[in-house]
This record gives sequence, structure tokens and C-alpha cells, in this order.
Amino acid sequence: MNRRRQLALVAAIVALCGAEAHAATIRVPAGGNLQTALNAAQPGDTILLDAGAEYVGNFILPVKTGDAFITLRSATSDALLPGSGVRIAPSHSRLLAKLRSPNTMSVLRTAPSAHHWRLRYLEFAANADGHGDIIALGDGSSAQNALDQVPHDLVLDHLYVHGDRLVGQKRCVALNAAAVTVRDSHVSDCKGVGMDTQALAGWNGPGPFTIENNYLEGAGENVLFGGADPAIAGLVPTGITFRRNYVSRPMDWRNPIVSTPAGVTASVVTAGGTLAPGTYAYRIIARRPAGQGTTARSTASDQVAGTVTSAGSQAIRITWQPVPGAPDYRVYGRVPGGQTMYWTVAATEFVDAGAPGASEAVPTAGETYWLVKNVFELKNARNVIIEQNVFENHWKQAQAGYAIVFTPRNSGGACTWCGLDNVTFQFNIVRHVAAGLNVLGYDIPSEPTRQTVGLTIRHNLFHDVSTAYGGNGWFLLIGDEPRGVTVEHNTVDFDGSTAVYAYGGTPTAPRLIREFRFVNNALRHNRYGINGASSAFGNSTLSRYFPDAVVQGNWLQGGSASNYPAGNLFAGTFGAAFVDAVGADYRLATGSVLLGRATDGSNIGADVVTLLNPAPPATSLRPPISPGGLRVVR
Repeated sequence: MNRRRQLALVAAIVALCGAEAHAATIRVPAGGNLQTALNAAQPGDTILLDAGAEYVGNFILPVKTGDAFITLRSATSDALLPGSGVRIAPSHSRLLAKLRSPNTMSVLRTAPSAHHWRLRYLEFAANADGHGDIIALGDGSSAQNALDQVPHDLVLDHLYVHGDRLVGQKRCVALNAAAVTVRDSHVSDCKGVGMDTQALAGWNGPGPFTIENNYLEGAGENVLFGGADPAIAGLVPTGITFRRNYVSRPMDWRNPIVSTPAGVTASVVTAGGTLAPGTYAYRIIARRPAGQGTTARSTASDQVAGTVTSAGSQAIRITWQPVPGAPDYRVYGRVPGGQTMYWTVAATEFVDAGAPGASEAVPTAGETYWLVKNVFELKNARNVIIEQNVFENHWKQAQAGYAIVFTPRNSGGACTWCGLDNVTFQFNIVRHVAAGLNVLGYDIPSEPTRQTVGLTIRHNLFHDVSTAYGGNGWFLLIGDEPRGVTVEHNTVDFDGSTAVYAYGGTPTAPRLIREFRFVNNALRHNRYGINGASSAFGNSTLSRYFPDAVVQGNWLQGGSASNYPAGNLFAGTFGAAFVDAVGADYRLATGSVLLGRATDGSNIGADVVTLLNPAPPATSLRPPISPGGLRVVR
């Protein structure tokens, strides 16, 4: 080894030893001052919080000099917590320190240009009344309008972040930063009434973003990039890796937020009333706060009635079973079939002795729901890979019901550079949804965007795509000139009328979808197969909207060869091609019509075996620095 290399090696060892020697562990016990610890910590330090303790405040990750990570975490031993590649879960809550905002502001946010912070093994609770972002990485407002203001090198590792079960949360984590990793975390109850809500969302951060092996639960959109114009001119979130996540929401969010009162009865009270003789009818509505000043209400109960027979001495007593979480009820009466007044009560009974109520007709519709739009949505993004995820449980509510949405959007009118480039969606499972994919080329002319270019959808399994969830049950909606879209080797089990529907332009001047490849997919044809606006299904739609399309090697089961280009299959029954399609086992059956029939010599449809058993990705995160001391912040 030459002298120069020896000196360089010695310098590197000395620098590393020096960094480790100065690294410290700062313990913040219950009741201690967490912000003081954050301000005092130096690169390489670890801040430990007591398990089970609650730290209340609006904490800021400050700017530090150096590129060694500062770690904020619970003091619980790693031996008691899930390791790398294993998600944290609500059941681990007792082992975690909890951070909570006392108001509507984020419990944790970054200072401008903050960097190299790692958060591990922590629980973050909802803000007051579900407002804002629980964790805000970067700033989504106009205050962050230059790249040198953007926080970067931030790691969220094994976090349990959740909204309130009853009132939800506007947004659980905002990703308006650079070089962000979110992994092995559980993010849930991100939901709201009359507004978009997300588990993860970013619009004013350049990326890259690595989002890996998380449970992500949101109502409006579980995950969203774009959707608001970035304050940084020309910014497009770039380098998004979204892998091995479980993206879902409870199916009971499809029901009204407040349950309908049950067990409603009406009986005549023989004394103390002033009701005139006659029949009186009542319906009950339960109510409760649902976040950000809203009040949710149930569907009105079935009508109950009682008959007064003696003038001036009888009343009607109405009772019902309590509704969980409902602090009050409205009792509507009195005209059978048309109640026009109400009384508000906290108990689960009410005696109508004849006093008038407030004037209002009983609502017969309009019960309150969590607002649901999509599961995963890109509106402004570049160089995105979405793979090995499960996306599930989506229904038509505030929008048409498409689970996966790739639609460029110039939301505020200023982001003419917003668009989608180079997106790969592969080896994913999409299930129990009202419709599959929605792909858009350009936003509306009054709010122009860049064109969607380079979208690849391959080796995915879509199943239980069904009208039972309120949507049209279609696989793919595509329109307004996306370019370079490849759909290949997908297996799709849907019950809507149409597999692919194209649109855009006018009957005399359609907007063309160029460089479209639809190859080696296994799906039902159903009634219309490949269809489009102002055209017949099959070749007519292909020639109208897809002038240079390649449509080969597909199994459009139940369709007719006369309606499509040569080189596609149509015969056979759908169920016979798979081991057990009814039981959602879409491995190919022995003797399946799909075996070896693809244009590349492989099987038609998704490689389900690889999809169900993916190789685990390697991690690129550096190991933590060993602490070299102990300081306690009280």
C-alpha cells in the first residue's frame, strides 16, 4: 500500500472513531422536555423516550451540521420489537412512546432544510379534532418555494401513526421533502367527512421517496402524489419506489359513520301528558362529532307509533338501544309518515308529553359517510415503480370507484408542468374494488398539463373487480391521449360490461392514444370487451382511438375472433383456466388454455407464482451508529 493510501485510510479511521466517540444517548423521561433534546442532539446521537409515556407538544426537527443521522426512538429494547422487514402493529403500542399534538398543528414537523433525522419505534396520535397533518416532512405551502429550503434524508422506521377512531385525521403523514424513507410502519384511521384525507401524501417535495412494507389506511386516497400545485416552480416528485405495502381500508367504512338506532319502541304513558287523542309516530337519528367541526348522523330508524285515547292526560314514551359513540339523538315526530319536528336528547328514551319541538322534517336520506375516492393516485410524478403491493377494499362513493388512478392534474391552474412520466405498476394484487385503473393523458384544456408518457402495467392480478361495490366493474378506463401505455401479462377477473374503455375528443375528432400495447393478458370479454365512446367494441374502437396499437396474445374469454385482430384467444371457460378462481387461486390449472400461449412463449396472464412469492428487496439504509455516552434531558 502506497504512502498516500495509508494516510487516507488512517484519516478515515480517525474520522469514524471520532464520530462514534462523540455520539451520545440522550434520555428524555416522561415529563421531560423533548424539544430541548431535539435542539441539543448532534449528528450520530440517539434520543430515547420512555415506553408508554406521552409527549405532548408541537415538536420541530431542527437543522444540524453533518450527515450522520440523529435517531429519535422509544427506549424499548430491539429484542422486544419487530425487526427489519416486519411491520409494527397496534399491538406494540404499550412498548412505544407516544407523541401527541395538544392542538390542530402537527405534533412533529421539520424546520426548513432540516436533514438526517431518523424516527424509530414511536407512536403518533391524532391532532385535536383531526385537523392537519400528524407528521409534516417539509412544507406544502408557499413558504417552501425553493429547493434549498426542502428538508432531506429523513427516515420513518417502524412508526405507528393513527387518526382518532371516531373523528379521523385529515392527513397522517405529509411528504414534502427529499430523500425520504417510510418503512415497516402502520398508518391508519386517516379519514374525514366532506374532504380528501390520506395516509401518505406529497406535492411540494422533489423526492426520491422509498415507501416500503407499510400498512397504509386512508379514506380519500390512501396514497397520493400531486393534487395541489407545488410552490417550487417546475417541481415533479421524482424517484418514487412503492413496494410491498398493504394498502387497505375497513369495509365497514362503506357504512354510515353512525349506526341507525335499533330496538325502537313506543308506548302510551297514562298520566302527565297533554296530547290530543290520535296516533303519533316517531323516528330516531343518532349523532356524534366526526372531526373538524362536522356532525355525523345516522339513517333514521324505522317508524314507531303509539295511539292516545284520552284527551289531556296521556303521553308517548319512546325508547331505543344506545348507539356506540353517539352523545345525543334527535327524536322526530309526530305525524305518521311525515314527522316535521324534533327534540334533541342525550338519553336513550324520550317522553312526548305535548311540548312542541324544533321545526324540521325528518331526513329520509343524507346519512354521513367517510369520503372515499381512490386507493392509490398519481397526479404529478416521474420515475415511479409500484410493485409487490396489495391494494384492496374500494367502492364507489365520492368518485366513480377506480382503485388505481394515474391522472395528471393542474389543480390550481399554475402547474402547467405537472404530469406523469415513466411509471411502472407490476406484480401487484388489486382486489375487492368497484373498478380497476383510470389513466388520463392530459388534464382539461383550461388547466393544461404535460402528457402522460411511459406507463407500464404488467404481471398484476386484479380480482373481485365488481359492480357489487357500486362502480361499473371495468378493468381499465383510458382517455385524452396518454402515450406509450403498455398493458401486458395481467390476469383480470371482473364482472362489468367492459374490459377497456377509451374516450376523448369528439365523434369526428377523437383524441388518439398512440403506442398502446395490450398483449398477453388473461381476462373475460364480457359484453363489450375493448370498447370506446362513439364506436362499436373491438376493431372499431381500436381503429378509432388506438391507430398503432399492438393487441396480441390476449385471452379475451367469451369474445369473438371476428371482432379483434388476429393472434388473440377467445375459447374456453374462465374458471377452467385456473386452479380455483372462485377461491381466488389464480395459478394456472393443469392443461390450462393459457399455458405457453403468450407471444413471448410464456403463459398468458400474470406470473402469479412470482407475484405471490416475491424476492425480498435489499435495504440501502446505513446501520445505526453505536451510542457513546448518556445524557438525560428533564
